Amino acid sequence: MSESSLLAWCVVANVVADDEGGRGTKHFSTGTKVWVLPPQWGDGGESVFVAGRHRGRPGGLVRMVLPRRCLAEFRVKPIYSSSVIAQLERPWEAGRGNARVWTSKEDAERVAALWCSQTEGTG
Repeated sequence: MSESSLLAWCVVANVVADDEGGRGTKHFSTGTKVWVLPPQWGDGGESVFVAGRHRGRPGGLVRMVLPRRCLAEFRVKPIYSSSVIAQLERPWEAGRGNARVWTSKEDAERVAALWCSQTEGTG
């Protein structure tokens, strides 16, 4: 893909097991790649909006809040898909603006590195 079709940069991660059965979370299978938005409220990113393919629904992406502890392998990837951007940017609460997205590749890389270091310390 050409650089001209680049729409944004985003942190992506993989879902990890949230239970002892190793099945991921209620909504995402273990290993599912999700697009991760920056923290939207003042909890320091303990819970984050993610968009990904739901384990029980065929079709497009769903967006929901997950505890960040359910995610690992944080890295930064370009977004080329308008459907991914549309899902990430849609309003998160009635009467409020669109969800906040990453302001730059560097901002996303800085936070992804921080989250990776925090994940390594818990395992």
